[in-house]
Amino acid sequence: MKIYIKKSTIYVFLYAVLAIIFFFVAGRDALDGLIDFQFYADSLTYEKAYLENSFNSLSEMVSIGNNYLGPLLLLDAVGGSRFLVLMVNISILFWSIKLVGKGKEPARLGFVIFLLFLSPITFFSLISINKEIISMLVMAFMVAWVRRKKLGYVVLCLVCSLFVRWQLTIFVIMVFVTFSPINFLRNRRGWYVIILLLSLSLAYRLMLGYFSGITDIAEIGGMQNEGSGLYTQFIRLQNQGLYFLIFVPKALHAMYGLIFKADHLLSPVDFYNDFVVTLHCVAAFLVFTLVLLKGRLRLKDDLVFIAVIYCAVFVLSPIYAPRYFYPVFFLLCLVLSRPSIVPTPLVMNDDIDTSLPSRHS
Repeated sequence: MKIYIKKSTIYVFLYAVLAIIFFFVAGRDALDGLIDFQFYADSLTYEKAYLENSFNSLSEMVSIGNNYLGPLLLLDAVGGSRFLVLMVNISILFWSIKLVGKGKEPARLGFVIFLLFLSPITFFSLISINKEIISMLVMAFMVAWVRRKKLGYVVLCLVCSLFVRWQLTIFVIMVFVTFSPINFLRNRRGWYVIILLLSLSLAYRLMLGYFSGITDIAEIGGMQNEGSGLYTQFIRLQNQGLYFLIFVPKALHAMYGLIFKADHLLSPVDFYNDFVVTLHCVAAFLVFTLVLLKGRLRLKDDLVFIAVIYCAVFVLSPIYAPRYFYPVFFLLCLVLSRPSIVPTPLVMNDDIDTSLPSRHS
């Protein structure tokens, strides 16, 4: 009996083995504070909240500024075991790759994996508790829905988004509404994006009071860090209701601005921010540039359109966090690795299979 194993499965397996080796060689000691090597962002914060049992209800875990729901539920499910967290993260990686490799217009998985592995965030998100790996699964469900048109994937996508950030849940709902028949502009994507940005500009202006605390923290952080102050200016213009005007430059700055600090890669002071996040920005910018040069950055491509909607929602945040845009990197890796340039646009109708995906689908 012959056993056939895809090359992509072997690549991910070897990558997972490297993650396991790293966990035992350095990752575990770094998380314990035995060595000074911070390869993570908020992992210890989630672990501390779990150990101290800081929240009395689910509602307390979710706020405008923070969402502890997903990490705490995962830690509770594995009894706080860091090794089991690693195993769950690896399983999510395998699942995500499997999801994007099915349906119409599948990507070349080997190339997708190569591109994803260019970002150190992909690797280090496997080692400890974090939200980036969950956001990958959310986008994988979204891609599976686009390609296979099963409403069940949207349900799974929505549920997983609740474990990451409230903005991600809003994004999932917006994408579903955007592609639904109730959106009379679903085939006029350029106009839809313009109206969306104008609406978000007005909504943010009217709800500015809810975000004042986050805005103040962001501006203080901007003044404390070396830089041109451009991002702070974007925030101030956004607060005046001009988000639609600064969306494109702010999006590029938010996702790829750290490429101008690439010299930090040679002598990082804060390993996570100066090396992991900066190198991710370099990798993400490379993928974005290749997508642009190959003429694939088109709104009629469903994945590009979804990436734009994601940016419209997340670029609103006054917090400068390039890792929040890891899902955009994930989508553009798929766009770049696809054999054809533009797939058939997604059209929702009454014939769509609304069942949840089976284990064999």
